[in-house]
Amino acid sequence: MGNLKNFKFNKLDAFLSSYQYYDYYLNMNGNAIPYSGAVSGDCFVVQYDFNNPNVYSTGTTSADTISSLQTWTGATNTGYTFNTFGLTGIDNGYITFNKTTGDTSNIALLNTLTGTTTTILSGDKRLKLNRVTGMTETYEYPIDILSGSTGSYAKLCGGFYQGYYKLDGYNYQVLPDRVEKGWTSEFWIRKSDLNCSGYTGTTLNDTYPDNKGFFFYMGTRAENKFWNIFEGLNTGCTSGCTSSSACTGTVTTYCTIPKETDIAISGDSGYPVRLSPPPLDITVIDNQFLMYGRAGGNECGTCGATKGGLGTLTTCDTGKTVTITGYTQEVVNNQNPFLIYGRAGNDGSCGTCGASGSGFGDKTVCAFTGFTSDLKELDKNIDIIDNALGFRVKDDGSIGYRALQMTGTCVNEVYTTGVTINEGYSVSGMVSDDKWHKVSVRFSLDENIPTNKLKCAPLRIGRLMFYVDGRLKFVVDDFKEFVSKRLNEYKDKQLGVPFNISLGGGSQGLLETMTFDGRDPGDLGLDIEKNFAGTFIGDISEFKFYICDLDWVDINNGFNIDKSRYTS
Repeated sequence: MGNLKNFKFNKLDAFLSSYQYYDYYLNMNGNAIPYSGAVSGDCFVVQYDFNNPNVYSTGTTSADTISSLQTWTGATNTGYTFNTFGLTGIDNGYITFNKTTGDTSNIALLNTLTGTTTTILSGDKRLKLNRVTGMTETYEYPIDILSGSTGSYAKLCGGFYQGYYKLDGYNYQVLPDRVEKGWTSEFWIRKSDLNCSGYTGTTLNDTYPDNKGFFFYMGTRAENKFWNIFEGLNTGCTSGCTSSSACTGTVTTYCTIPKETDIAISGDSGYPVRLSPPPLDITVIDNQFLMYGRAGGNECGTCGATKGGLGTLTTCDTGKTVTITGYTQEVVNNQNPFLIYGRAGNDGSCGTCGASGSGFGDKTVCAFTGFTSDLKELDKNIDIIDNALGFRVKDDGSIGYRALQMTGTCVNEVYTTGVTINEGYSVSGMVSDDKWHKVSVRFSLDENIPTNKLKCAPLRIGRLMFYVDGRLKFVVDDFKEFVSKRLNEYKDKQLGVPFNISLGGGSQGLLETMTFDGRDPGDLGLDIEKNFAGTFIGDISEFKFYICDLDWVDINNGFNIDKSRYTS
């Protein structure tokens, strides 16, 4: 009958513990699952290695701009020249500006904001990251390129890199918006506070110590700086920012004669776009009835002028279309002071205005929809909800993520009541001080969707996994897919702001922003600044990004290949 006790011992006895810390693969023949090779080909889209001179813009170790050694096969770039990049590019150092001594009217600032031309050469499909700097001279962003036993690496003591991979509304995109199966990012980093002890000056971490340790960030780098109306802190300045007592003091350091409300830009659409809200609803209609504005005599006057005794309707349009502009409206009061009621059914439901017939009553309010007013500012939180995700190593060596999500309700998709932080971290000690580690962040989707169906597909749920030196250390279940989005703004006013990534830090937000007539106090202390203005302190040697879900075998194999370079 055989021995029921299997020769008095168990042939199989296994114990599993800390299920979130390890991956196990079982194979029928007892051999290890082979390396899949997924880390090459179409999956591998971004590579930065500071030991490779081709990373640097000049072919040397001048690291103000670094370029990916790898490109995405789906990238597109037909080449562009932009004349509005200065409006936003000045805020993170993409467009440089130095205040000129004696320039009391800040002509140089005005020219930087309005006269900067940026050209993107056709066919260049590399992701480019730029060294972040500031305009206020309040913060330091040190980066040094050093050499050691591992080769060249970037020493980060408050500095980081940032760049955009897509320009909304233009044929420029070097990374995909969404992926079919997941994504993986990998970093060789060395956490070290001692290496930066000799630096002086204030960094973002000094102001926001709870943001220290961000080594990677995805999403919009800032809120929309044109969310409100800003006419300057000293609107009495008319001829030179230091010419009168009303225009002296530190608040007028960047005073300009034109205000933000005086400026309009001409985009691809051909009509002027105002820089500050209230935003305009702009409609171009066929002028089928040949309706024109009034003009004085036989001359066309300036719009809004009273030429020839006539009023503000002067347009003298002789074309076939008419451009109609009007302020966006918002409901400010739903109360009906006149007790005007529409007719409704006996069940209380609203019928069609003016409808008649059996079953309609006369006591249910239906017709009145509320008083409206010109919209004076945009909801700045709309642009950042589910559009800011950062990864971080804390001082205790724990590793994890931080994201911004919405609180309250969303009304007609244009209003929010607040923003909340969603974050999670491993136990401490996952990343050691003064030691090179390979950190891999992997997002594995529960549902795969073909590329041609991704545009309209709902957001999916997956698992966010953190590996250190090829070992799984932390898992976040039921993690919502991250898809970066554009700002709720004209495309000419948001160039380079959404669709960003940061390497070695989070994002400044609008901490260093500059606009016409100085800095808008309403732009300071917003949610991206408060929650992501922080940097990794230490060294970074390599960064790779894959638009596929690398399994543990690929991640572990990559670590084993690389580790000899980082063994000291």
